[in-house]
Amino acid sequence: MQTRIEQHRTRHACGTAPEPHVPVATGLRAAMPWVATLLLLVGCSHQDRMKDVVAPFERGDYVRAAEAVGPLLKDRQDSEKDRTIYELEAGAVFAAAGDLTRSMKAYGIADERMWEYLDDAPEVRISEQAAAILTNQTIITYVGRPHDRIMCATYQGLNHLALGDLGAAGVSFRRALEWQRDAVEKNQKEIEALEQKAKDASDSESYDTKAALEDAKVKAGLESAYGPLRELRGYADFEIPYATYLRSLQQVLTGRTDDIAQATVGFRRVAGMLPEQDRSYAEEAALATERATQGAALPATVHILVESGMAPWLRELRIDIPLFIRQVPYVGAAFPVLELKGGAIAEFTAAAGGQSRRSLVLTDMDRVIGDDFNRRLPAIITMTLVSSATKAIATYFAQQAVYRDNPNAAIFVALAGALYQVATNSADLRTWLTLPKQVLYASIPAPADGKVVVQLADGRSIGPLEVESSGTSIVHLRVPMAGVEPALRIMRFPGVGQPPSPSATAAAPAIPSEASDPPSSAKTDPAASDTPTTSNTGD
Repeated sequence: MQTRIEQHRTRHACGTAPEPHVPVATGLRAAMPWVATLLLLVGCSHQDRMKDVVAPFERGDYVRAAEAVGPLLKDRQDSEKDRTIYELEAGAVFAAAGDLTRSMKAYGIADERMWEYLDDAPEVRISEQAAAILTNQTIITYVGRPHDRIMCATYQGLNHLALGDLGAAGVSFRRALEWQRDAVEKNQKEIEALEQKAKDASDSESYDTKAALEDAKVKAGLESAYGPLRELRGYADFEIPYATYLRSLQQVLTGRTDDIAQATVGFRRVAGMLPEQDRSYAEEAALATERATQGAALPATVHILVESGMAPWLRELRIDIPLFIRQVPYVGAAFPVLELKGGAIAEFTAAAGGQSRRSLVLTDMDRVIGDDFNRRLPAIITMTLVSSATKAIATYFAQQAVYRDNPNAAIFVALAGALYQVATNSADLRTWLTLPKQVLYASIPAPADGKVVVQLADGRSIGPLEVESSGTSIVHLRVPMAGVEPALRIMRFPGVGQPPSPSATAAAPAIPSEASDPPSSAKTDPAASDTPTTSNTGD
């Protein structure tokens, strides 16, 4: 049963006014100004704000999702701490709705904000971490996780491919590679810095986190919440096979011998990252490009990419932690728990020219996101323990001090302390919700009649789709849940060195675009300095 304070907190957090005419004692009525002030600390979680976007997105109503994300994005544009995550969400939603202009704008803003942390700005802001001890982790600026940064650049590259701009696509895919290298160089140092800050906080607040972690209730709660997640491991060196595969495709499409040689390396890297049962299409691509560097013609091919399901989300879990005070032995602490989502299609079959190919798994995003969460988890647990205990202990001793001098006034301190703990006892639930659960892929020789049919595992048949009969085509589908209409893009490239055919965008009609150009990055990507960004061929 919710207490009156918890009910008030829930209503306030979701933007609903408190119930009128709640009977309260005279002393409590006098304390209501404190209530109003403290409840300002409460805010909706990322999941709360995104529910009107995610719900239609999951049922395949991409236009409605885009309509819902627009006002939300506008509302968060002045939020320094979490604008980035909403730009990422908007980029994915607008792309599915067929509005590439707004998608590219959103990804451009997100990339520019995250690019600040590539070289100059520290990832772990000491002042924010200190403030988080007195409040919670939600006040810390969201600077993007490694997979956010890589996927943001990858999706921007995919947008450029859809527009036929191979040069700009190459810039974005190299940006993704730069983010991957940055993660390899800096991530462990950042985790160590965060863990050190958590240890320093524990020492400075004189709270024994080691003893708390040995407490039976805490151990049982943490093991139940996090035990199943420990097996999630990402790919080597923070690489995301999907990003590497698309970068290699772009290199093939330029038609340049040196790019095709690099694509061979990329496809082999993808094959090496995947389990044996999922490698065959990447191995075929590597063999084809290797032969092309020796003078053979590149085979006309259709690449089918299906982004299936929804990425993991974060929920809040309360676990009682010890305060080591006889009068108040335990207090509730809010921890973030990663939850995997079901409902995704597990496979598809592509049929063309009398042949059929079954899909394989190109990237398991559950693994990628779970691995990042597991890396940060020890520091998150320590900071949550310290923050929750510090606030509860301070409230208890403040109440005791006031009670000795003025028992009547102690009610104000008790109320303020209780509200403060309720208002700030929140886990950080920010994560990119509209990413896929998995990326499935297949490739098939281009058919002479230029027709491909994609049969999804949920029984839905997509096509016949028009593809190139003598060039390269990329068929891209976003299928958030089994049984829903996919967002479809077909990218057709008649031949190496020739202008691409006009691309089919999302199956859903595009919503009106705002007249605003994507921002240019505040920094220059050194890898892109000699590459034109407006060429249709990349030459």
